[in-house]
Amino acid sequence: MKYINILKKLNRVLIVTTIVMYLTIYFGLLIQMVLGVYQLLTAFILLFYIKKITSKDKYKLLIYWGAVLLYGMGWLVSFDISLGNYVGVIFYIILPMIIALYFSYFLESLRTKNK
Repeated sequence: MKYINILKKLNRVLIVTTIVMYLTIYFGLLIQMVLGVYQLLTAFILLFYIKKITSKDKYKLLIYWGAVLLYGMGWLVSFDISLGNYVGVIFYIILPMIIALYFSYFLESLRTKNK
């Protein structure tokens, strides 16, 4: 499971970089997109290791995918609606970071069965 450890370390670097880059809002948003793509790819890769993941961690991964799908549906709906300043900040900055931090928590707590 050395691959999962590499994924964890890269995720840490991207999370810290994103948080630091939010000192300049523009670069924070750009790095957040990179972080999101990386985490989606990582979650997809974890599906190949699903048999080696404990049932508790499978449930956490399911929660992550549910949050991503709900956010994605909200993103599609938001194209038809004009979001105000505060709602836009919450929807485009805070919600994605909450999902990213949850995935980071999941990835750090990931335990695998010995097979």
